[in-house]
Amino acid sequence: MKLNITILKSCLIALVLILFLLQGCTKWPCTVDFDASTHIEILLTDNQGKNLIFGPQAIYNIDSISILKEKNNHSINNASVRKGLIDTNNVRLDFYIEAEKNYIYFNSNVNTDSLRIVFITKTGKACGHNEEYKSIDSVFYNNRLVKPVNEVYHFVK
Repeated sequence: MKLNITILKSCLIALVLILFLLQGCTKWPCTVDFDASTHIEILLTDNQGKNLIFGPQAIYNIDSISILKEKNNHSINNASVRKGLIDTNNVRLDFYIEAEKNYIYFNSNVNTDSLRIVFITKTGKACGHNEEYKSIDSVFYNNRLVKPVNEVYHFVK
């Protein structure tokens, strides 16, 4: 009789556990109504529109590009640099820290270009709760405001 009670208790605990787990399956998935991305995609050209990083007119190599938080301090990189996702002829910069002032080195022999990113704080819904997040408001390349076209910032060097 004692064995049957133990088996019955084990079955009852398993049943309660199964019901508890199944209850979670009936809830709606958690949704987020914002994109807290801190990246930009850029196209770097000369005055004639020639791509300076990719293609036959390229004078820079994507592997040589650095985004620094402090001028001339190559030990503090502030973004990963990779081929664009919108267009592989672009460069995508994923920022590590929302620093307003950054410096772009296209290679170590070229003067730096300045990149100012203005981040703003917004509020969105995440899983039914209000959450604050950072979003890119505006981008300045060498002190000139650059507006994106189809989500790509065109920098002219």
